[in-house]
Amino acid sequence: MSTVMEYLQGRGVAFLVLPNATSEHAEDTARKHGFPVDEVVKTVVINGRYGHALLVIPASQEVDMDLAKEALGDPEARPANDRDLARTFPDYQAGSLPPLGLFFMAPMYVDPEVANREAVVFAAGRASLAIRMLTRDLFRDDPVVIAPLTGASKGDTTSEMANEVVQVPEADEERAVVDVQEPPAIA
Repeated sequence: MSTVMEYLQGRGVAFLVLPNATSEHAEDTARKHGFPVDEVVKTVVINGRYGHALLVIPASQEVDMDLAKEALGDPEARPANDRDLARTFPDYQAGSLPPLGLFFMAPMYVDPEVANREAVVFAAGRASLAIRMLTRDLFRDDPVVIAPLTGASKGDTTSEMANEVVQVPEADEERAVVDVQEPPAIA
């Protein structure tokens, strides 16, 4: 079991493991398991004056650096390069970092489009493994800042929490259920 799954189990949250040995992207894994590609999110690492920050955005979008700098309050913030990522996150494939701020001890900024979703799918450290879980469970224990981070959510006023630190309310304290889903059979 991966450290990401162990971490999520330790938090007591339910999640679904989506393996796909031939996948190069979480979108491929979601599609193979019958989940909407629109649920897939990605984590982008930004270097700022206080270290790394994690930005969680829809996988189909790109970070708007002006919005990211505004959210971080850091005009010098820049995307982490491959060398930074390999040095800081050596156990994770590029493009497969999960959105777990406390796990990585990094502040996390979440685009309103992600925060408003019921469920999300994200890479769990490598392209061949994704996790699907309820958004409220994913961000339940992590303090996050909800702020527009993409051009698509620029000027988004639908989230009254925009640019505020939010502690997502805890879900019912039920025992976590971990399920590994096999892809549906193709007839």
